[in-house]
Amino acid sequence: MEIPNREELEAKLARALGKLQKAQLTRLLEYLGDPPRIENVPEAFWEEVGTELLSVLRPFLQSLYLTQAEMVLRANPAIGVDWALVNEGAAAWARQYTYDLVQGINVHTRRALQEALGGFWEDALTRGELEGRIVGLFGPVRAEMIAVTEVTRAASEGQRGLANEVAQFGILMIDAWSTRNDEVVCPICGPLHGRDADGYEGDRTPYWLHPDTGERYGPPPAHPRCRCNDNWRLPDTAETATLFAPGQGPA
Repeated sequence: MEIPNREELEAKLARALGKLQKAQLTRLLEYLGDPPRIENVPEAFWEEVGTELLSVLRPFLQSLYLTQAEMVLRANPAIGVDWALVNEGAAAWARQYTYDLVQGINVHTRRALQEALGGFWEDALTRGELEGRIVGLFGPVRAEMIAVTEVTRAASEGQRGLANEVAQFGILMIDAWSTRNDEVVCPICGPLHGRDADGYEGDRTPYWLHPDTGERYGPPPAHPRCRCNDNWRLPDTAETATLFAPGQGPA
């Protein structure tokens, strides 16, 4: 389902990440020294970066997960769930996913930093030129990309989490891919717009087969900065028999 205040949420998360990363960049440049060396940056710095990112991302994404789950529930008043279980699911997902996300962010940052420092020596860059290359790793563009992508992901996971809870009572919901359907929809997502999921894996994760390429996609986001949504609904009898045949329903 569409996120009613998507732009506001994206901007809020991007601001929080940007403020945090600006302070991290200042500390990193101090650690690097002059001449700059990666060996000068203690492991404790990267641990602090991870902890700080988690402090912003985890509660934000967990809250959005719950908000979107509640929207699906309100749109389908005929179903009911134990909301405590939905909360538990949100916490478990946010805890594991944000840990993996932050680990990936740190790995990418450290790799890019190493490459930038290699260029400093090989290309005889000035200190200012080196800092110009590093700034992008902690700048607003990256913060915005993370915010847009992860708002999409948390919303999608919240809706799927709600669907998984009601599936335990034999109520199997289906979902359709929904883009913003405007001039900036990409070639990946555009042809998927309005299509019901082609099937479901064992943990009831939906997947779509791209009509042009045949490539398989899980739920949104399909790529960085993806702003697509899932539209969950109760299926009719024929859809249930087709989509939730043996091997495609809940494990």
